[in-house]
Amino acid sequence: MLPYRLKLQALRALQTAFLLRLAVAGHSIKSDLPLWACWDREAKDEAKVFHLHTPKVAGCSVVEDLSGMVGRDEVYSQEVCFSYSSKRSYENTVVMVREPRAHVYSMYQFCHLALDPGYRFMVGKRQGLKGQANYHLASSFSEWINEWYESPRWGNYDIYEDYEFCYCPYNLQSSRLACNSEVAAKYCYATADFEKAMKNIHSATILGVVEAYHESFCLFSAQLLDSLPEHCDCESPAWSSYVETNVSHRDHFNGTVGSIYDMPKDIIQKVDSMTQEDRALYKAGVERFIVDINKVEVRFGKKILCESQQLKLQAA
Repeated sequence: MLPYRLKLQALRALQTAFLLRLAVAGHSIKSDLPLWACWDREAKDEAKVFHLHTPKVAGCSVVEDLSGMVGRDEVYSQEVCFSYSSKRSYENTVVMVREPRAHVYSMYQFCHLALDPGYRFMVGKRQGLKGQANYHLASSFSEWINEWYESPRWGNYDIYEDYEFCYCPYNLQSSRLACNSEVAAKYCYATADFEKAMKNIHSATILGVVEAYHESFCLFSAQLLDSLPEHCDCESPAWSSYVETNVSHRDHFNGTVGSIYDMPKDIIQKVDSMTQEDRALYKAGVERFIVDINKVEVRFGKKILCESQQLKLQAA
């Protein structure tokens, strides 16, 4: 018979595997990828592609599209620091950026709606769902922002260790690019090492933008496959044939709970104040993205980023 300690380790391993599958069971993956395809439980140091999985930045959709190009076994995706990539032999490093106002709004909706089965299970175990003893989440986005703005909870912890079982709205994208750890990223402070974050966003071999996901997909294809699908010419009728990958946590609210632009001006201003670094990072990311797209356009003789979309990105 196994010693008690080994039995306990085996049980914990089984529990971890179960929770991982449950945590991603709500992802509507429309391919042959297994349910746990959004993240990797174990390191894959020899994979071709490292994907920085920043929460609420289209991570699962990116993983599916990258996997469709190079195979799931060749993609390592996890919520770690970008520094992890430099300690391994990945051929490509992929980073996505998202407009910070929309990013922060999405964080709250994920927690407020609590539709993801994995999130509900993990938080429910801690009695943190609505109606349970440890439910503390603010009842509205405005209240949530005011709470964080007036009494921030600095420290090293993740969503399941937070008082409200939700994300830290301060510069989440910059912190993932700047932190230095080989384990899960846990970082909530007013600022990150912004110089390092900026350096890393330029060192990534592929940089995509959530607000230009179609164009980002084309950039993935050009970099990883040295080819462009017909739908990557925005001046061609084939452009409209593209169906954007939409792998979700069942929290795609499709406008049913409004937009951050429905919020009072002072709330939006507070979000901007709390994400100054992410806003600067996003601007730099968009600028680099446009340059990278232009190079691919020259290389393949196709127009990927039409003027109207470019103007929208630059105005954000």
